[in-house]
Parts: sequence; C-alpha cells; structure tokens
Amino acid sequence: MISYDTGDARFSFRAVAVIIQDHHILIHRAIEDDFWALPGGRVELFETSDYTVERELGEELGIKCSVVRQLWHVENFFQLNVKQYHEIANFYLVSLTEQFDIKPEVDFKGIEETVNLLFRWVPIEKLSHYNLKPEFLITQLGNIPNSIKHIKINDLYE
Repeated sequence: MISYDTGDARFSFRAVAVIIQDHHILIHRAIEDDFWALPGGRVELFETSDYTVERELGEELGIKCSVVRQLWHVENFFQLNVKQYHEIANFYLVSLTEQFDIKPEVDFKGIEETVNLLFRWVPIEKLSHYNLKPEFLITQLGNIPNSIKHIKINDLYE
C-alpha cells in the first residue's frame, strides 16, 4: 500500500467509494473509532485508484461494483490520536453490480477477517447526525458534482 511513516507523521494515498442506493449512503467505521468514513482503502503500488475501490469492496464486503466516475480529489491534513496525517484521496461514484439489501441505520460486519469494520446504510438527509470524516461529505453527498472537484482540508494549521 502507498503509505509511509516519518516520525509522528504518516502519508497515505487512499481511494474511496461513494455508494448511493435508494437515497442512502454506505458508511463504515473501525469498531474502536468514534467517527465514520466512506468505504475504501489504500492504493497499492502500481494500482490505479479506481481499481483500488473495486478491490477493497470485494475484500471488505464480498461485492462486485463498477466505478462510474471520479467526484473529488482531496488533499487532507489532519491529526488522529498523536499522529499527523497527509492524505491524498480520490473519491469515486460507484454502482453495485448486484442489489444490496438496505436496512437503514442497522450495523453489519464486513467479511474481512483481519479488520473489524462496521458498515451502515444511512439516509443522506441524516448524515448531519453522524461524525463523518472528512466533514465536507455531510453537505456534499446530497449535491454530487457534475465534474471533478479539488478539495483541500487543513485541520492541522487552522
């Protein structure tokens, strides 16, 4: 994966799936975390980020999908616990190749044995009730852009 540590800092290259079905968005969190995020993962060396999304959803949920198009290119600077992060992430609108049984706001586990992830389908209009990271998603997921948007988030120096 494209991620490395230097001192108390980490750089990572992430690919993210935006999956909207019946006005619900799929979010997930690690069991030990107090925040939610969109599913995805770190890009592997010599792997395209759109392929990363397809691979990660297969690994985490056992589902097949196809990338429709890129929505956002995000440069994100933040702190988590004692580590500072510099994250580059590509967010993709994704369609599932099979219908997924949506039970709104009910947690379900992923299939990946080495990672404890909880997934949840959330009505888009209820995203403001969640600690969703990065925060721009709370407002932007209800207003998907027509073209790729470049987002810069700097929570380290504001």
